[in-house]
Order: sequence, then C-alpha cells, then structure tokens
Amino acid sequence: MNMNNFVDFAWNVAHRKHAGTRAFRMPALLGLLLCAAGLLAIPGKAFAQVPRGVFSLSNPDRIANETVLNNPDVTAISIRHGWASLEPAEGVFDWTFLDSEVARAAAAGKQVMLRIGTQTSKPAWVITAIENAGGTFFTFLDHGVLTTIPVFWDPTFLAKKTAMITALGEHFTNNPAVTVVSASFANCCGEDWGVPHTPPDIARWLALGYTSEKMLEAGRTIIDATMAAFPNQYVTLSVGGTGKGHGTDLDPTDDYVARNAVLNARASWPGRLFVQRNILSTCIPPAPGTDTLFETLMWDFQPLVGWQMLYPCNNDPTYRVNCGVPIDPAAALRRSVDAGVSYGGKFIEIYQTDVINLPGAITYAHDTLVGQDPDP
Repeated sequence: MNMNNFVDFAWNVAHRKHAGTRAFRMPALLGLLLCAAGLLAIPGKAFAQVPRGVFSLSNPDRIANETVLNNPDVTAISIRHGWASLEPAEGVFDWTFLDSEVARAAAAGKQVMLRIGTQTSKPAWVITAIENAGGTFFTFLDHGVLTTIPVFWDPTFLAKKTAMITALGEHFTNNPAVTVVSASFANCCGEDWGVPHTPPDIARWLALGYTSEKMLEAGRTIIDATMAAFPNQYVTLSVGGTGKGHGTDLDPTDDYVARNAVLNARASWPGRLFVQRNILSTCIPPAPGTDTLFETLMWDFQPLVGWQMLYPCNNDPTYRVNCGVPIDPAAALRRSVDAGVSYGGKFIEIYQTDVINLPGAITYAHDTLVGQDPDP
C-alpha cells in the first residue's frame, strides 16, 4: 500500500469508528498515520530494528529454562515478576531476580520484555496506602472468586504504581538487552486487559463514578510514566473491550477506551507503542476480520502490533487454543502463528512449555515472524 492510499485508508477508518467521540483528536489521527506509515520511531532506532520473532513467556517469578535460552529460534525472553516481590516495602527494591534473569538472557543473546505484575501481585502496603487515603475499591467475581481491587483511576494506586515504574526505568532503561516493557491500566485480574462488565458489574462501576474520561486519564498516566521511564525501549499495551450489548454500557463502544488510549499515546509518543492482544489462537477470524476487536485494535494499528498466546498448546486436554476441538499441539501453534502474522504481528509471546516441547513449531514461528517483509 503506498502512502497516499494508506492515508486515505487510515482517515476513513478513524472517521468511521470515531465520528463524534470526545476523546478522539486530530493529533491522535496524525500520530496514527505517521506511526503506522513507519515515519516516526525511537531516536536512533530504525523500523528494521522493531522486535520480531518468538518471545518465550517465562513462568511468573521463575527463571527461564536453559533449553529456551539456548534455542536460536527464540528472539526474546518475556520475564514476569510480581510488584510485591520487586518492592516489598515502599521505596525498597529487591532487584535480585530481575538482574539475574536479564543478565542470563543477555548472555544468551536474547532480548528482554519486562512484565511487572501490578494487580494480582501488588504489595499489601499499596492496599494499605489506598485505604488510609480513603480510596475506592471495586468488588467482582473472578471465575467465581470474590475479588476486590482499587478502581483503575484511584489516585493513590496510580501514584504508587508510577513511582515503581520510574524506579524500574532508572534501573533498566540503559540496559541494551531490554527492548520492550509492558504497561497496563485496565487490568482487573493480571496484566492482560480486563474490565468486568456483566450487568451487575456495570451497575457497580457506574455507582463508583466510572467514566470513559477517568479511564483514559488513568491510561495516559501509566503510559506516559512508562514512556518517560524507558526512553530507549518500546512499550506494549494489551488491549481489549469494556463490553457491549447489555443495555447499559460503560463506554460509547466496546473498544472506545482502548482505541483512544492508543491514539492518545501514539500522538504523544510516536513510533513507540505496540498494541497487543493476549488471546491468540486458531479461533480468531481471518484478517482483516469482521467488525470486531480483532480488526479494530490490531489490523488498524499496524505496524507496531504483537500477540500473546491464549494458552499453552502442549499438554492441554481442553484444547483451548483450538476452540475445544482436539488438534495436534504443533499444528495448533502453527495455525495460531499464521493468524497472528495475518494481522501484522511482529512478535508472539509463546508459553515456555511450548517453546521447550514443540521445537519444530517454534522454528516455524521464528521463520514466519522474522521472514515478514520489512515495513515501509
């Protein structure tokens, strides 16, 4: 697609999806056009250096397997570490695990994605600080388990989280092995996007003062903090929806908050934000998809898009990555890779167990992801 055609395409997409929305602004459209056309990037980095390939997703707070580190088809290690372990007391950091794992990855010639668990792994002292400040909490059922979290826009929670992000950046931004850092702000149950939106959830959110603007401001706070803390890295944001079709909805459209958070970030930080979906499987519709989150949040935001597998393919008797239908695990992974690449995915986070046990499919994934045509 040449530049003129792309501009027309992006303008039409933006107008079709966002006519009349309050958070969408012309600078955001300009950022989308320039970023997607590959015209802007991190100073000193060309688009040829955009991270591509297989990212092995390590188990939380566990070291990467030596087999993974020695696999030439693995581009990067996604290191997951809990905030509570990183900062057991406010302002007191334990870098032992992260320093060791980043060093092991670097010694093996691997890039690193940093993933800090900021919701289910947040420290107890953060909750105490929010309570002492008179903060607001939201309670919901997470797979049948009654769960309570701070509201996403709580100022104390955001302040403590951004302080941690700043310290993390001071420690790692000059480490050349670290190339991607994850950010999250609408994450109820982990670092994936998650906004509970059953009808009772929606009623509770609205009673607590939920607005689209509050969510977008929370997103801006976290993304800006991550970008500022990591000027030498790309930032990835897992995106999703807030629910539609229940009669009363949280936002004008299912993808309103995610889409506008991305547009705002790309206008402020052009060429630096990856848009990511963490549900890759054989079940997603073929690109460019129908009028769903797959199309609107991945297809439209190329070229900086990435994926994480929904679930391991290996040794899963439920076959979640194939809609519950029995399939050879290697075939399921290959088909998922094809689906992700069809949406322009540059990297795919693949669970470590699959990297270890499905080497042929990992070679296929590496060759497919790295062998894509370079972006214009």
